Amino acid sequence: MDRLRLLPMDLPAITVNSSGSVKGKTSFVRRLAIGFVILAILGLLYVPAYHSAQSPFLGLGETPSPAEPLGSSHSVASVAQLPGWSYNTSRSLYVYIHPENTTTILSPTNICSLPPYLLIIICSAVGNQEARSAIRSTWGNKYNLDNLYNSTVKVAFLLGQSDNDTLNNLIIEENSQYNDIVQERFFDTYNNLTLKSVMMLKWVTSNCDQAKYLMKTDDDMFVNVPLLLQTLHSRTQAETLLGSLICNARPILDPKNKWYTPKYMYSEKTYPNYLSGTGYVMSMNVASKLYQAALITPLLHLEDVYITGLCAKHAKVRPVNHPGFSYIPRKMDPCVLKNAITTHKVNASNMYVIWVKLNDTSISCSNRIRIDRKPVALSRNGRHAGYYIFKRKTINRCV
Repeated sequence: MDRLRLLPMDLPAITVNSSGSVKGKTSFVRRLAIGFVILAILGLLYVPAYHSAQSPFLGLGETPSPAEPLGSSHSVASVAQLPGWSYNTSRSLYVYIHPENTTTILSPTNICSLPPYLLIIICSAVGNQEARSAIRSTWGNKYNLDNLYNSTVKVAFLLGQSDNDTLNNLIIEENSQYNDIVQERFFDTYNNLTLKSVMMLKWVTSNCDQAKYLMKTDDDMFVNVPLLLQTLHSRTQAETLLGSLICNARPILDPKNKWYTPKYMYSEKTYPNYLSGTGYVMSMNVASKLYQAALITPLLHLEDVYITGLCAKHAKVRPVNHPGFSYIPRKMDPCVLKNAITTHKVNASNMYVIWVKLNDTSISCSNRIRIDRKPVALSRNGRHAGYYIFKRKTINRCV
């Protein structure tokens, strides 16, 4: 009797049928199984709903979260997702650019108070102070820009933000000294380069729309400013989008490749013709058209393909090749350099070497144009020289 008093008084009745099964126990197991199924369904729904809901609120200045495999989605489970731009991350530029608001952290004062003929925006990283210093001392030298050319030329550096506050504070000090830095509210990462270039278009069209031409280049480029000005002065076209033209390039589908483009970001077999992002020039009316096109064109992380390819195509602007622009490193031959508008992969020390060679009046080039020997034709299965397949016999002509 004592043992019976310890039992709960409201235990459910147990009925044993003829086969010996227990109905109460069976009912409990069934309810438990149904509960697990419901939880699993909710879990599967939660992942895409969470990503879709958070994307618009990533906000300006935030780098989209690196993607994680969505094992629940059969359509993307087999596709490696791009770090920073997962399948469900918003690719609307409105989310990141905020066209209706001023978004700059730093901006040069009075750089366009006298509208420049040519504004050169150099995309640089927060930590690349040495490269910026070399440019300021060579081809971007302010005294030369202000006094040696018949046209007004201005140079500014475009940066994002670092997650290192010390570096960000150094940028503030650098700008107070040189007054030539545009800094915007986004994390300065490789997969955010498109955001960087669209921020450039936004800043220029808002602050310097009276300029005649805009050049975008990088801080590892040497720009032959006198030759560039000569080239632009000779142009009569109302619209200009000029650089090193790349045709019939195919998206790289290898997730281990630096320039990997998953199908969910671009599904066509080839990119539109575009200009190498190492350096290109546009008239200001084209800059405005490209900016407006970017606001309605889904983002692609490859900035040159996006700006001069996809956005140019939407804006019905045709990118044009000029042999003075190149993404391939050039020989350090002064006669080659004198006929090159851009030279790629130039470190800080070589900036000074090229500068000295170009300004050495004792060098004679015998009044003839010297080019790099054995010009290389390219089968462009990629975006830059680093992963192009070189073919000397087969010419891949741009149309």
